[in-house]
Amino acid sequence: MDFVEKRKKKFGDRIDGHFVKDAPLMNKLMVGLYPNRCDCEVSSRFDLDITNLMNYIKARKEKDPNCQIKFFHCFIAAFARVINEKRLLLRFVQNKKIYERDEIKISFTAKRAFNEGAEESIVSYIAKKDDNVDSVTRFIIGEVNCLRDESIIEQRKNDKSSMESLNKLPNFVIRLFCWLLRRLDKHGWVPKSAVKEDPSFSTAMLANLGSIGLNSVYHHLNNYGSCSMMITIGKIQEREIKNNNGIVEKKFFVDVTGIFDERIADGFYFLNSMKLMQQYLEHPEVLEKPFNEEVKF
Repeated sequence: MDFVEKRKKKFGDRIDGHFVKDAPLMNKLMVGLYPNRCDCEVSSRFDLDITNLMNYIKARKEKDPNCQIKFFHCFIAAFARVINEKRLLLRFVQNKKIYERDEIKISFTAKRAFNEGAEESIVSYIAKKDDNVDSVTRFIIGEVNCLRDESIIEQRKNDKSSMESLNKLPNFVIRLFCWLLRRLDKHGWVPKSAVKEDPSFSTAMLANLGSIGLNSVYHHLNNYGSCSMMITIGKIQEREIKNNNGIVEKKFFVDVTGIFDERIADGFYFLNSMKLMQQYLEHPEVLEKPFNEEVKF
């Protein structure tokens, strides 16, 4: 299976995407009629069965006590595979034009400590063709541990103090700065370094609300940037379900709410993408394979 690869930029492309010339007429019409991303949101809630996934994680940890794999790591690995197979999810709209990325960038927030006052930081994962669930796990654990390192926290405090000094500027200067950023984004001129660091330029943003005991919620998209998907993940719930033989079984479910920009694909496409996600979560062993290796269910 081919994996998303970097392509040579051409005239009309952006730093973060390639101009799509052959987009369907309906999508082009929607882009013209509804130029703002927040006007074109489609939202749906999904109940995903993760019983097999939880059993898989338990078996991995029993086999190797040092195994640190978690549900969220598996979710990101599965989602990266889904995006690679459902290429329309790589698309975004800006300045009334449709573009397509050549990388899968998934961003999420991570707390520096488990308390209400702890600051949050953004972690961005860029998938590579030879990645799998184990490399995703190592990356996330490494990034989170780095965020919670005392020296890093102190450095961020100093950076925050420098940023807070900007608050002393007059409001019209701050508004002018924001206006400039929006204009740069509209024409695809935001500096590459800023695009790399800003989660607004991700393929998708994830919020693991289950980690703080909450259910998934609706979360709006942003007109700034190029992120076309927002996924919120709720807490894992254990339920007793009767099977076809009338026997009560314990099952694990997680509620997921997806918000998508319907100008890049219709609701049926997003629904099939979530069905594919469910298949990966039901067969978690395939997540051990490299992303560029095709799997069959």
